[in-house]
Amino acid sequence: MEDVSFTHYLEHMAGAIAKFVLLAIVLPLLPVVIFTLSLPATIALITSTFVIEYGAAPIGIGLGLPPVFVFYVLVCIAAGVIFLLYDIFDTLGEHSERIAKFLKKSGDRAQQSGMLSKYGIYGLIPCVMTLGFYVCPPIAWVLGWRRDLSILMTMTGYITILLITLLLSMGIFDLLVR
Repeated sequence: MEDVSFTHYLEHMAGAIAKFVLLAIVLPLLPVVIFTLSLPATIALITSTFVIEYGAAPIGIGLGLPPVFVFYVLVCIAAGVIFLLYDIFDTLGEHSERIAKFLKKSGDRAQQSGMLSKYGIYGLIPCVMTLGFYVCPPIAWVLGWRRDLSILMTMTGYITILLITLLLSMGIFDLLVR
């Protein structure tokens, strides 16, 4: 394990937080300024997304925000949270010998399970739909799955359930059933 200073640790954490703020707050607020959308409604959407994730889509629609904008905001926030969690875990794993040992043991156990090592990462799609985007990065990180593929699977599941929720909120499925 590296013997690094506390300032090095803080630099990594500050970078992670800066990336999060950019993805989850700044990018969602840019269209508000550009297209003069409702700032209070957007802040309510952002806040509710942190709590109820894709379930915030009906709130955004109910507040009169355009569906494409609601989709954009929720995807930005999900990406911001996912990247923040990975960055935090990476920083802790890099700077803590105990966490590094735990990761090695967990990754080895995951590799011993044939089914988990072959199909496990695809389980992130239903996982994000049922448990949310806060749960998937820790699972993928502990099991040592490839970050890029884990993020892709998590975002695929999130975007799928978000689109379904948006369509339900807009009443599109009601038109198809009639």
